[in-house]
Parts: sequence; C-alpha cells; structure tokens
Amino acid sequence: MSIAGFVADKMGGYATGGMSVGTAADFTRGELSAIYRGQHRSRNASGAWQVTPPPEKLDPITAMKKADAVIAEILDYCRRAGKATETRAPESTGQPPRPIKKKNGLDRLKNYGRETA
Repeated sequence: MSIAGFVADKMGGYATGGMSVGTAADFTRGELSAIYRGQHRSRNASGAWQVTPPPEKLDPITAMKKADAVIAEILDYCRRAGKATETRAPESTGQPPRPIKKKNGLDRLKNYGRETA
C-alpha cells in the first residue's frame, strides 16, 4: 500500500464514521507519524501484536511530506465538493432515504459531502 492509499483509506474511514474531514486529517497524520517512529502496533495474520510496518520504505520526514501533500489535496477536494453541495436544492421525493453504500478509500471521500447532505 502506498502512502496515498493509506491516507485516503484512513481519512475515508474516519470521515465516514462521522468525524470532520479536518479532524480525520489530524488523526491520520498522527497515526502515520507513529508508524514511521515505530510506535504503532497492529496484529499480524496470526493475531499476534507487531510493530506496524510503514506503507512505503521512506525516511519519516519524506514520508510525512508526501502524506501532507496527499492530505492537502483531499482537504481541497472536500472543500470544493462541500461548496457544491451547499447550493444544491434538497431532494423531496417523499420516499425514505436510500441506504448509503459502503465505499473504500478515496471513493468514500469523493462522495462524503453528497452522502451526508
């Protein structure tokens, strides 16, 4: 998995869970920073705890710069998408809202403003 994929997946999961996109960015930065410092644990396939391997073999400073660029791009996209959804008239079909289909990674973020509007 690349850093871009990691960031999109984590931010998408946090945002889908109800967290604001800005807070999701902060949590993602913190988690990725802990991974690159060797201070993040996860379970391996057998269920044993292990140090979480980084998504890419980079030094921590380069990795965080790359992650910050991806996060900035996602935040900009969400900001632009949010403006588009604020001016849209609400749908009034008289039917109950349809269930939201679960999406992964960047697809979740692309539809974040549309699904919650």
